[in-house]
Amino acid sequence: MSKLAAFLGRAIPTHQKKQSSHLGDRTVYVGASDIAGCPRKAALGKQFPSDYDIKTLLRFSRGHAAQAMYAEFFKTGGALFEEEVEVKHPQFPELRCHIDYLFYANRQTKRLHIVEMKSTDGIPDEPYASWVDQLHVQMGLLQLTLDPEVEIGGSILVVDLNAGTYREFNSYTPNKLVFNQLMEKGQHILAATRGECAPRTEPGILCGYCPFRTGCPSHAVGLDLPQEILEAGRKYLELNEQKKALESRLDILKNDILTFADGAFKGASDGILINVTSVAESVMIDSFKLKRNYPDIYDQVTKPKAGFVKLEIKPFTPLAAQAA
Repeated sequence: MSKLAAFLGRAIPTHQKKQSSHLGDRTVYVGASDIAGCPRKAALGKQFPSDYDIKTLLRFSRGHAAQAMYAEFFKTGGALFEEEVEVKHPQFPELRCHIDYLFYANRQTKRLHIVEMKSTDGIPDEPYASWVDQLHVQMGLLQLTLDPEVEIGGSILVVDLNAGTYREFNSYTPNKLVFNQLMEKGQHILAATRGECAPRTEPGILCGYCPFRTGCPSHAVGLDLPQEILEAGRKYLELNEQKKALESRLDILKNDILTFADGAFKGASDGILINVTSVAESVMIDSFKLKRNYPDIYDQVTKPKAGFVKLEIKPFTPLAAQAA
């Protein structure tokens, strides 16, 4: 390991701890992100806290960097807001949240707006359910601590730093029914953390990042797809069908152009360039024949090929439905 790699291996975790110091000891309380996620992951994470790997820490740092960047944008634009506002449940202080940005029209305003920020690789068409739940926890807790006349709104700001794009999912307001259900979930996580009950599982889109996935009862057998994964599969099927239709249309258009060109051709009009060239014949090795006829040579000239993950998505009809 190089000196730089060793240095960063120490510096990155230290930096992350400094950036997250305002959150305090997360093993002694249940936060909005805990409530919005899987209870089992939240409870086990508090019972058996562990250090994150460098890749995960860098993702966290990207989120901190994006939040700091947009805070500067808001300040430059003259917005009045506070960052990382901690709000505790009046009766159950172990249930709390940290609001990324809390905006005011002015200091005497009767209207406040919460912005929860997410840094991602690619912006989804719709916000994930966990993001919305996290925002509802924040709006609900804030509402409990303020004058009932104060109007509270919320939105989710999703930023893709790599692509240089952002999108706001807006117009959220507190919902008492949703908030109460989320508080019950928070109480369940507290009880599970204390060892008073077994934590429930809620498989979802973040299961692949869970350090406690091994041994999770929801992944012990084939499970029903979580709603977000189900929707992703449906969209994949739909787009794949569109892709097939587009490829068929492209083949027809390509054939029309090649028929017109009848060999080598180059032409341009109105911003469109068409260039048709011929690729010379070549020779390729038949690996099957090489292995069969010259096994010694085959072993000398071949090398291992890395495996890969294969994704297959297709319409599925349960056996019960087929029998009916």
